[in-house]
Amino acid sequence: MSTTTTTSSTYSNQSELPRLPIPTLEETLERFPSRLAALQTTDERKETLKVTERFLAGEGPHLQKLLLQYEEEGRNAGTLGSFVEEFWNDSYLAPECSVVLNLNPFFLLEDGPDPGK
Repeated sequence: MSTTTTTSSTYSNQSELPRLPIPTLEETLERFPSRLAALQTTDERKETLKVTERFLAGEGPHLQKLLLQYEEEGRNAGTLGSFVEEFWNDSYLAPECSVVLNLNPFFLLEDGPDPGK
């Protein structure tokens, strides 16, 4: 029985993985309100739709362009595996406190999502 020893590091093949796709701004804003629907009243949902439309007509396209540039620069420089990598590292890997209790938005809701309780 032979044993194979490898000396590769955890991220040594990172550049070989497919890039995480960046959805279009329109796709994101189409999905966003439906993800909030279970947590919102009818009035809050209407307000979300208005804010979403304003964002699409306002600063949204500029921010989407900046995100695409950030991804392209990181890819070209070989310093970024994905557009979410830096956020993930800063938000979930860097803190010394409990990630589940301190960084999970569910725990910041004052009322649970189940209106029957």
